[in-house]
Amino acid sequence: MQQKDYYNILGVAESASQDEIKSAYRKLAKQYHPDKTSGDAAAEQKFKDVSEAYEILGNPEKRKKYDELRKYGNGGAQGSMSYEDFMSQFGNEFGREQTNWGYTGGFSVNDIFDNLFGGGDGFHAHTRQSARNPFGQQGTRVRWTKADTAQRSTEPQPTSDPFFKRKGNDAYVDIPINIAQAALGSKVRVRTPGGKRVQVQIPAGTQPDALLRVPGMGYNGGNLYIRTRLSIPKNLTEEQKAKLKEAAEALGLKW
Repeated sequence: MQQKDYYNILGVAESASQDEIKSAYRKLAKQYHPDKTSGDAAAEQKFKDVSEAYEILGNPEKRKKYDELRKYGNGGAQGSMSYEDFMSQFGNEFGREQTNWGYTGGFSVNDIFDNLFGGGDGFHAHTRQSARNPFGQQGTRVRWTKADTAQRSTEPQPTSDPFFKRKGNDAYVDIPINIAQAALGSKVRVRTPGGKRVQVQIPAGTQPDALLRVPGMGYNGGNLYIRTRLSIPKNLTEEQKAKLKEAAEALGLKW
């Protein structure tokens, strides 16, 4: 899938200020809002694209990463960067939250988490505790979901990549995950310093800022460490809030 041009979607220049980006988003969001374009599939998709673009460009940190990805992908050592590659750096949080809501009565906790936060994919992680990592936390060794990605990477790796922190031959990267992925377990795609896209299982019950160790996928055979960053959804609808409360009550959680 081709990388989306968020600047083009919002109709702003790459040098646009945050205020200009915000102004463009508000104008387009108002124009294509579902309340005004009910039943227009094209307008609905445009609204989603505009919201997705603003989610990235409206956040200086995400915008910086996006700009670096565009630069790195257009002629970098690893070739072109696809949109799928880019979204994997954010834990595939977009698209998952664009759920088609339909409540038919009756629910399970898993169903509610799936609807609210794009829940887990039903994969079960097989992990084991490893020695303490350079961050001073216990790491978790992750089993690959695809056999062809389980081999150690021994070829020379690039020494500089804007998305990884490097310590020796080990690489570190932050990956946002949502509540459902953390609670139920999930599978995410992560790009390695060598340019490969590998699938990694997030164990059920993963805590915020947990560190997962992927052996052999760092630099020159070193390890890749993935830190999980919990992403909390904003601006829930009344229906979503009601379902979340039902799930919280079922789990015995107070708020």
